[in-house]
Amino acid sequence: MGGPGRLAPGPPPERGGAAGPGWAGAGVRGAGVAVRRTLPALSPAQLATLLPPAWAGQPVTWLGEGTDHRVYALGEEHVLRCPRWAGGGEALHQEAALLAALAPLLPLPVPEVLDWVEVGPLCPEGGAVARRLPGLPALGRALPQPVEVGRVLGRLLTALHHVPAAAVTLATDHDPGGQDWQDAALADLSMAEAAGLLPEAARWRAVVQAPPPLAVPLVPLHGDFAAEHVLLDAAGLPCGVLDWADAALGDPARDWAGLLHWAQPGLLAAALAVAPQSPALVRRAAWYATCRALGDVAFGLTHHKPAYIQAGQRALRWLAGRSARETGTPTFLPPL
Repeated sequence: MGGPGRLAPGPPPERGGAAGPGWAGAGVRGAGVAVRRTLPALSPAQLATLLPPAWAGQPVTWLGEGTDHRVYALGEEHVLRCPRWAGGGEALHQEAALLAALAPLLPLPVPEVLDWVEVGPLCPEGGAVARRLPGLPALGRALPQPVEVGRVLGRLLTALHHVPAAAVTLATDHDPGGQDWQDAALADLSMAEAAGLLPEAARWRAVVQAPPPLAVPLVPLHGDFAAEHVLLDAAGLPCGVLDWADAALGDPARDWAGLLHWAQPGLLAAALAVAPQSPALVRRAAWYATCRALGDVAFGLTHHKPAYIQAGQRALRWLAGRSARETGTPTFLPPL
């Protein structure tokens, strides 16, 4: 299982060394988190010596580190992703094959892998060279056109969730009892509560401990559909979707949870207007979004990122106070 794929800025070590521990907070939940061996982090200079022949001489610069990959800029128009974990190379190839299959079926661009860094002593899992999508991540950005953003993303999720399972190769990632999600969310909640960041902790604990029925038909999903993985153009409209490492067959409500978590007036209502969903799905999405929001608070606390703390707190306030009015569904979370 991956995590939320959050990029942590800051330079990598100048020499290969052990990276810090991965984060097992909110985002995708699976059947437990296995202990994984961290690979050495390579400097841009080291990676420059490993580039495929077609890319030799291109400048390599550090971009950031997510849960599963380290990301480098390759010139101005391409990126290079290297797995953080032993065994991650196979998953990177699987993701590339998935994106090639999905690209013609989706209304927004997705990354396209163009070449590969060969496996070797310095880079034991290799790496993927991909075309860099234009735009900037939506996390923390104002949305001048939230209704249009909602429409675009609603159409995207409809297209993705209607991809025939036989058309793609995806593992199943579903927790029909919600226990793994609960365990992780309660741990995140306790951390936020101890830091004084969650005054309504008892109320949210009750929500997490009462998941709705989660045994549902499974569909292809992004798996970590969040603002930081949606790219916006200069007009503030979606122009691409990143980080498909957690794509799987699962509950479509998990992707819809990303729209609830966005906590933007009008966005969810617009998405539901073009892609109507059942009240049961919206309620499941609200529960997943609650878990994700608690994870954002914990992630921001652990990694000293106020933007994630604020995003999680904002999502919790919105989930409690506005979601019922925006969606027209019965109140499914306790009011603040």
